[in-house]
Amino acid sequence: MRRAWHDRWAAFACALAAAAALAGAAARTDGAWREELPRRLASLAPERPAEYLELAEDVIDRSAGAPSAAADRELARRLAAIAGAIDVPGSGRSAALFLAEHSESDVERSRMLALADVLDPDSDSRAEMSERTDAVMALVRAFALYRRGEAVRARDAIGAAGAATLLDRHPEILQGGAARFLADCNAMRSAGPPAMSAQQLEALHALAAGAIAGAPRSWGESIAQGGAAPLPEIDVGDPKAIFGVDPAECLWRDGAWVRRPGSVGR
Repeated sequence: MRRAWHDRWAAFACALAAAAALAGAAARTDGAWREELPRRLASLAPERPAEYLELAEDVIDRSAGAPSAAADRELARRLAAIAGAIDVPGSGRSAALFLAEHSESDVERSRMLALADVLDPDSDSRAEMSERTDAVMALVRAFALYRRGEAVRARDAIGAAGAATLLDRHPEILQGGAARFLADCNAMRSAGPPAMSAQQLEALHALAAGAIAGAPRSWGESIAQGGAAPLPEIDVGDPKAIFGVDPAECLWRDGAWVRRPGSVGR
């Protein structure tokens, strides 16, 4: 019995020693990595955007359980955002997916996933956006004719480019959708053009403004287009807006991000 107890105690002591050794080795490795981090940051250059993402992955991997975990995660997100901002076509999608995975809010996660979808070379998102814009413009034209009492031309316009389907999805513009629109057109000969309320016109204008911009540009437009749920704002032509960092501020010098030489201040 005593020997068995002694053997168990010896095994436990060995396990403790092994765990301590591993912890010590991990601490030494982490210490060495952190000493190396400033050099790696200073070596980053916008001509090599992939290195920003690689370092972001390393930083996020090291952040688990570290005393500076929050600062590490913020640095990793900044690195990924810079990679995406300086090279939207090449690194933007990978950066967006990284930021979606490590986002701190559902709204930001949704926005980054939507951006990744738009930047997917195999995605139909761009074509869908173009088709949707055509439908919105056809709908706006149909209502312009509708309000002027040009029934025949309004009927033709509502049948173009998916405008009728789009109207059916937005009852805030006209209750009853395309069927109501056509019925009103048929009644114009005797009743004249129907009136539209300010709320209906606002909803129509918000839908058009969102289509022209490529995405909702205000809270009101978002509500008009899709209800209370937040919608992602994406303009791939504005990397500073979509990634939240100035792509010119991509060099790490003396513990801070600074602008690359020759860049124009904003």
